[in-house]
Amino acid sequence: MAGQRSRQLLAATVNGHPLLAEIDEFTPPEVKKVMEESRGGKFIADEIMVGLEKLTYELKVLGPTAELLSAYGLNASEVCQVDIKSAEQDTEGRNFAVHYSLSGKIVGVKEEAVKMNGKPGATISGSLTAYKKTENSRTVYDINTATQVINLGRGDIMAAHRRSAGLP
Repeated sequence: MAGQRSRQLLAATVNGHPLLAEIDEFTPPEVKKVMEESRGGKFIADEIMVGLEKLTYELKVLGPTAELLSAYGLNASEVCQVDIKSAEQDTEGRNFAVHYSLSGKIVGVKEEAVKMNGKPGATISGSLTAYKKTENSRTVYDINTATQVINLGRGDIMAAHRRSAGLP
C-alpha cells in the first residue's frame, strides 16, 4: 500500500525558459468526460461518453520576467510548450517522477496587485491542444486534439475509430 506523498522539487520550462524558485503554484488540466443521457427504450436511463471537456491549466509564477511573459504574445500559429516536472516521495521512501507536458496557447496573464512589501507575481493560463502526464515514465494521460489520440491511462480509446475513418 502506498503512503502519502510530498513534493520535494518542482521545476518548469515555458518555451525553453527555465523556472525553479519562481514557481508558486501549478493547476493541471482537469480531464473530464462529457456525458449524455442514453435511454432509448429502456426503463432506466444511463449515460454514455460523447467526448472530453476542453483542457486548460494555470501556472502561477513569482517575479515573472518580460522574457517569460512574452510567451503570451506568440503568433496565432505558434504553440507554447510548458513542461512541469515534480519530484515526489511517499512515506514509504519511494520516489516518483511526475512530468506534465502541455502544448497549446497562452490565453491569459493575470498579474498580481502591485503593492509595497509584496512579491510580484502573475498567473498564466493556457488552453491545450496536447497534454501528456507521466509518472515514473508510465503514461497517465496522453491527449492530442490534432491527432485525436486519447489515452486515459489504459491505451488509446480512439485508435479503432481513427482506423475506421481512414486516419493514421
